[in-house]
Amino acid sequence: MPPSFAKAGSSGSEIDPPNAMVDEKRRKRMISNRESARRSRMKRQKYMEDLVTEKSILERKIYEDNKKYAALWQRHFALESDNKVLTDEKLKLAEYLKNLQQVLASYNVIESDQDLEVSDRFLNPWQVHGSVKSITASGMFKV
Repeated sequence: MPPSFAKAGSSGSEIDPPNAMVDEKRRKRMISNRESARRSRMKRQKYMEDLVTEKSILERKIYEDNKKYAALWQRHFALESDNKVLTDEKLKLAEYLKNLQQVLASYNVIESDQDLEVSDRFLNPWQVHGSVKSITASGMFKV
């Protein structure tokens, strides 16, 4: 048999080891790439789950904050209303106090003037004193 047939008919043990080495490296690289892709998909999936969880937490917080805001706004409105009422009452009381102080001051002036006589006309204004003259229209319009 010619030596060329022996090589062609053989299992290719002389040629296969380099090819087998390349195939083994390629197979290991493919396995490594698949594993890396799987880890990447899992990592992305976990990241998405974390984002969904965070979104839910933030939505809940927004809902609770909106409820608090509405309650605080109502309380603020009620306090503003109360403040307006109290401010108005304060102004009325200040005016009342001012009037009382004026009355007291005039009373103190009258009390200090012992020789001041108050006529009956001021003490009893509903009683008519002296002569009553009738008022006529002809007397009012003299030219």
